[in-house]
Amino acid sequence: MSENEPRIAALQELGEQFHRLGEPPRPPAVITRRTALLALVLMLVLAGVATATILITQGAPLPAPPAVDLAAGGVPMASTVRLAGLDAPDPDPSQPPWDIRLSRTRDGETCTAVGQVLGGRFGIVGLDHVFRALGLGGVDACGVRVHGGPVLAGARVFVGTDSQQARTVVNGVAGAGTRSVTVYGPGQPRRLALGPQGSFITVYPGYVEEVRPRVVIVMDSGSTHTIAFAQSAAFEVPDPGGGSPWEASGEDDVGPGAYPDEDCAQASQELGPGDPSRVQSPLTPEVCGRLGSRPLFVLMRRFVPGSGAHTGFPWGNNPARTLVYGAASLRVASLTLTGAGAPRSLPIDPHGGVFLAVLDGHVDPRSLTLTARLRDGSAISYHHSVNLYESSFGTLCNGCRRPGNQPLSEPPVPPYSSPLPAGRAQPPAANIPIADTVRETLRARDPAGGPEWALRSWQGRPNPRANFGGSPPARFVCVQAGVVEGSRLLRPRPGSAPLPLTAGQEGSPGGCDAPGELTRLLLAAEPVSYVSNPYAYAPRPLRTVIAGMLAGDASHPVLLGAGAPRPLKLDANHAFLAVLPGRYWDAALRIAATVRGRTTQRSLLQSFPGLPAPNAPQARAPDPDGGAPWGFAVGGDNSTAYGRIIDGRIAALSQSTGTLADSPEGWSGGGSERPPRNPPPVRFDTQAGPEPAQAGERGGALSTAQVQRRTLPGRTIITAIAAADVASVTLATPRDVRTLRPSGPRHVLIAVYDGQFFRGRVTATVQLRSGRTFTEEVPGGSAQNGPPRRRPTLAEVLRSDEATLRGMRTQVAEAERAGPRRRAKILGGAPLSQIQLGLRSISAIVAGERARIAYLRAHPGVLPLE
Repeated sequence: MSENEPRIAALQELGEQFHRLGEPPRPPAVITRRTALLALVLMLVLAGVATATILITQGAPLPAPPAVDLAAGGVPMASTVRLAGLDAPDPDPSQPPWDIRLSRTRDGETCTAVGQVLGGRFGIVGLDHVFRALGLGGVDACGVRVHGGPVLAGARVFVGTDSQQARTVVNGVAGAGTRSVTVYGPGQPRRLALGPQGSFITVYPGYVEEVRPRVVIVMDSGSTHTIAFAQSAAFEVPDPGGGSPWEASGEDDVGPGAYPDEDCAQASQELGPGDPSRVQSPLTPEVCGRLGSRPLFVLMRRFVPGSGAHTGFPWGNNPARTLVYGAASLRVASLTLTGAGAPRSLPIDPHGGVFLAVLDGHVDPRSLTLTARLRDGSAISYHHSVNLYESSFGTLCNGCRRPGNQPLSEPPVPPYSSPLPAGRAQPPAANIPIADTVRETLRARDPAGGPEWALRSWQGRPNPRANFGGSPPARFVCVQAGVVEGSRLLRPRPGSAPLPLTAGQEGSPGGCDAPGELTRLLLAAEPVSYVSNPYAYAPRPLRTVIAGMLAGDASHPVLLGAGAPRPLKLDANHAFLAVLPGRYWDAALRIAATVRGRTTQRSLLQSFPGLPAPNAPQARAPDPDGGAPWGFAVGGDNSTAYGRIIDGRIAALSQSTGTLADSPEGWSGGGSERPPRNPPPVRFDTQAGPEPAQAGERGGALSTAQVQRRTLPGRTIITAIAAADVASVTLATPRDVRTLRPSGPRHVLIAVYDGQFFRGRVTATVQLRSGRTFTEEVPGGSAQNGPPRRRPTLAEVLRSDEATLRGMRTQVAEAERAGPRRRAKILGGAPLSQIQLGLRSISAIVAGERARIAYLRAHPGVLPLE
């Protein structure tokens, strides 16, 4: 019996009872309860069906990516398309079931796409409750069987309005001869029904980092293949507020001046969908202690928003937490924490001996007691932080560095506080405008027919609340450009209401500079182009806004490169404004000005030497949101560039601001860099992260494309340069498996995923034209806290550091004997004093490693395991 049959039978029974309601009445005792109850249940069921029908409407199909963007990964053939017919139920019974669309490429690869089935159509129900069919090629991944494993397997994530509305869809094609597929996740294990080619699918509420599914595939031969998604090797504890888990990490301290029995511990909150940026993630100070003479060291501290100033480490605007963390020697058998509700046992990580408890910030650390039960049967209780040292590597403090390995004094307990509202949590402005210097005298008509543009300029004093990381200039000159509506200057935003611009607030187009820098550079200006729809496949440039400042000793600026020369007006702060038609977004714009009677020119565009003119992509990949495709190119000097493809060029497109720049989104210089002696067949690079939030915007707001397709914010971009004998590369990520073929004269690859990989690894199986294959981990593609891997022993680390030390000593000795020109070549242009400082540091570390190894040999069974 299928899982739908009991539901159908129940409805039929309810229908029969409903019809009986119209029959002659029976004795009151017979009809009062059962008939009325069944009628009520039937009305509720019918109401649920009606609700699903009303809420889910049919929308226009989502367009499929053009074949040119799918060429490297395979183009599914329409004649091979079929649904697996598995109809996996959604956790919400009012939502359509999920299924896999199967197809093949001309090269025989299997392709899959995950979606929902409504009325026989395959698509996605967006967050707006509109069902849209998915065109062929949409969210498809194509691949081949690798090393006896499944052809394809993945955990596709669909975003929700909250974590419980998100969906993790575990799916794959196990291949012919599959006996069973069982998925282990929250709740009971699920043995899945199998479709064509051993296809399987099941759906969980939540993000994959919360579900962490594990798939076990058993073949008819009895062999077993296990795939684990979003697994973590970190020593984790939950967050009391339901946020991302916390992890504790520990290591021996072998820095300068460290004791041989000294270990360190640190805690941080792991990244996840709610906190995708390491910049904003809370991090605690690294604390150390001697475990040879003491059973443990522990820090008990309340961290509150903005508490980085007195801890030395960033906490940011994160919720208050009270943390208990440290490390224990092998003499400690167990730890118990009391004073915050029921007593709790704290696990001890066997590697590093670290332990961690994360409590609500309302908990006063002075009310806590940590009891350590030792292996000899005795117990010791700790009521506050004890036995603490700073790390021997020192502590950063506002750009300086004080010696480490000092006893750590505990600061007073800060009062509890809540995070600031997002608008007030922004860092302070760098300057305070001087009121009588603020000008809004320059205006320009919008060639695209929009509101008039205006330039605001001012001079400002350094803000004493701002952190400059050094000595700020005595004065700033600043500009900002925006549209004028009424009497307000506003920054336009695509698809949203414009934001007010206030003097002192920096933002593109515009910025601030010191008068001395302007004199050196002649000008500071940036061309910013705006497009009609930043989420379109081919966004159309509407206007190019140029806002800038001219040096105080320069005059008569003229804009060149946009048709006839355009003289520019200057305001009292030597600022200028020009608004051009969008067709000049990639023009070679220049500004000429007169300085001390001579005319000088400066380009407004950054130069990327070595890139293939005109930045033509050599490999393409579709955008997960259906926007402008992505491209990757390699120059003759091994410089690289990636970004969106606009008018056949690699460019930088910001969807949050709707701006376009004639420069790559990311690039690396090649120049005279010496190639490695034995280069690998494929050289990978990975970029991941969310698009930076704009000042004043609500973080986490989803775009229209993300609402319709339920894709994750942010991008993970994997690029690669392959040797000529590489036939294909199969990327296996926590999301899916896809096979790509190198293209272009430099044999390059690019793959673009929505969101980030917060857990798990990314591996690549490289197939050479000879038929030989090998698998490697993609550098930078794997999450830092991914599946466990073997840690090098301290002896192995010592051998590596000793080899580095010998090489540095040889380099320094040769440089000291050489003349100035040859010395610069030997040191790669670095000052000899800098190399000598590094030599002393590595010498101290090697000495510390030797002392640690000697201590371990003399005192076995005391310090935590490596």
